[in-house]
Parts: sequence; structure tokens; C-alpha cells
Amino acid sequence: MKRLFFIFIATIFIFANTHAQPKVVDKVYTHKNLSIFLLEGEDLINKSFMTLEEAMKQNKIALHETGNVNELSIDNKSDAYIFIMAGDIVKGGKQDRTIGEDVVLKPWAKKVPLKSFCVEQSRWRQRGAENVSQFSASTQVLSDKKIKIAARSSKNQSAVWKEVNEFQENASKNVNKNVKSSVSATSLQLTLEDKDLKALTIEYMNALKPALEGRKNITGIAFCINGKISTIEWFGNSALFDKLKIKLLESAANEAISNYDKNKLTSSDIETFIKKAIDENSNLSKSEIEAFIKNALKSSTITASDIASFIKKAKSKEFTSSGNKSDMIEKQYKTDNSIMFESFNAKISEQHPIHVSIYSTEGVAQEVTPIQINRSPYINRIR
Repeated sequence: MKRLFFIFIATIFIFANTHAQPKVVDKVYTHKNLSIFLLEGEDLINKSFMTLEEAMKQNKIALHETGNVNELSIDNKSDAYIFIMAGDIVKGGKQDRTIGEDVVLKPWAKKVPLKSFCVEQSRWRQRGAENVSQFSASTQVLSDKKIKIAARSSKNQSAVWKEVNEFQENASKNVNKNVKSSVSATSLQLTLEDKDLKALTIEYMNALKPALEGRKNITGIAFCINGKISTIEWFGNSALFDKLKIKLLESAANEAISNYDKNKLTSSDIETFIKKAIDENSNLSKSEIEAFIKNALKSSTITASDIASFIKKAKSKEFTSSGNKSDMIEKQYKTDNSIMFESFNAKISEQHPIHVSIYSTEGVAQEVTPIQINRSPYINRIR
């Protein structure tokens, strides 16, 4: 009887600590080399959150330098619960930073430590007319899965700088100009503010934002770039996703631009070709059609079932778990082709995560080394 009792208790524990995988809506939305799938799910977290961007705009938080580039300190000056998303960029201070983990600030919380990584190399002083003692905004999130993996999984400052520079170089080639700022060439934030890069980003966003509007029960999104899964994100309730969806879409658009391959076919290329091929006046030769078909066969097509399968396989049996002083628990799962993060808050729900991120590791070289602190001609533009 005792043995049966323990089996019963163990079964209850297992079911209590599992949570439903969101449903992948069977419709894809595509612009150029970026495709998105929406994730549908229940509201499993019964809590309202303010985002870091909202809190900074409304002066609800105070974000402080600590003298350590890899740690900031934050005060909540309100009665709201504030969700800070891993990858959020804060502009200003002695260096622009990205937050290294998900955090929920409870009302009136004081001196909460925030893991951070510098996304601007070498500066440790005032920049232009900015106030060196303050961070002015958080309007952007890390713009490439490689940077996110370097910060969240590798936890390697040198790797973060390396991936930021690679993003800047690739974006420059596809925007047909140097997108590094003359004010601070290493600043990812200032690169993302470049007017020409921004114009391309807005083009992607305007094409895909309608897919996100007027939808109920949407808790997350999957991004595919160049026909391959890049990043999947979902949240504990639809209201939180609704607040962060545009920020996430802009991040994916920036990644798509930096990884744009003019030699790889997109769905719009295929549509244009087919229309031309069936035109009575088309003068396409047999060799042109054969070459097109051969190239098209190289372009992989992701389906909703592929996304669902990827999510299911990402949650490996083994994981590492870590906690912090703000009652957050992070579980990290690794497979041969993905890294998955689940973020729980012990005071809100230990059963259901507030935020889940999955990054494809295809083509990503991971480095796990000690954090190192150092204070001290282009191709055609995308058409």
C-alpha cells in the first residue's frame, strides 16, 4: 500500500508540473524571407503585467548602474507586476545593456539585481547629451537568435559582442550602407535606430502586422527565416503576448534583413514566376523554367506540423534549473538542434511558465567560456 501511495503522489506531481503545448495555427504569413505562425493557447497565468517598456515610459521603475557591467539594479516604484523579458535592451547608462533573463518585479520591489550583458563595447562614459546615470528607454529586443543564445545560454560577454558585430556587418551588406552609428559604432541599439535599416524593418512589419490584429487566444508566435525555424516564443497569457508581439516582430524582421539571401527563392518570387509562366505572352525558355524549378526544390517549406513537432522535441528529458532573488526559476533544455527556456515565478505559478523561448541552434557555434569584461563594398539592397 505504501508503494502505491508514493506512485500516486508521484503521478500527481508529474501532472501538476506539466503544461499544455500551444496549438500552432495552420496558416503561414510570409513577407520576403520571413514567415510567421501564430500559437493559440489558454490563459494559464491569471495575472496582469506591465512590460519594461511601459514601465520606463511611465516612470514606474528606477534602473541603476552597479559598477558591474554584467549586473544592474532595479526598483519598482508602482503597485504593478512588471515583466522584464530576457533580451530586452535598455538604452543609456554607461553602456547599452540587454537583460540576461526573464524577471517579474513584484509591486514596490527594491534593489532587485538584473543580470545584464553589454551590447555596446568599450564605452563607460556619457554618450552625447544622454544622462550617464540613467537609462532612457527599452524599445528594442535582441535582433538575432545568435545574440540571444550567446547571452542566455553561453552567458559569454565576448560572444555577445562578436554576434552583435556579425549582425551589424550582415545588416550593412543588405541595407547597402554602413549601419554602425558614428556616435558609437559598437552600439546595437543605435544600429537598430539607423533610418535605412528602420525603413526596411517597417516594410516587413507593415506586411505582417495585420496577421496579429484582431485575434483572440493567441499566446505566442513562431518565426521562420529563409525557410528554416529560427525562434519560437509564447507566454502565460494572451494579454502579455499582445503587449510584446510588435517588439518581437521587429526583432525577427531585423534578423530576416541581416540574413537575407538574394539567391534564395521566397514565396513572392515563386508567385511572380508562376504568373509570368502562365502569361500567354511569356517568352520563358525551357532552360529558364528548369533552372527555376531546380532552385525552388532547394527552398524548404515549413508547415504548422513542423513547428508543432519542433516544439515537442525541444523539451528534452534532461534540463538544468536555476533561480534568482526575484523568485524566478529558469529551466533550460538542450537538444541537438534547439535550446529551450521556461521561466516560472514561484510566487505566481510553479506549474505554468510565464514565458517560453525556443531557439534553433542550426548554424550556431556555442561557446561556454568565462565572461570577459573590457571597459576600456556592399551587395544590392533588398528589393
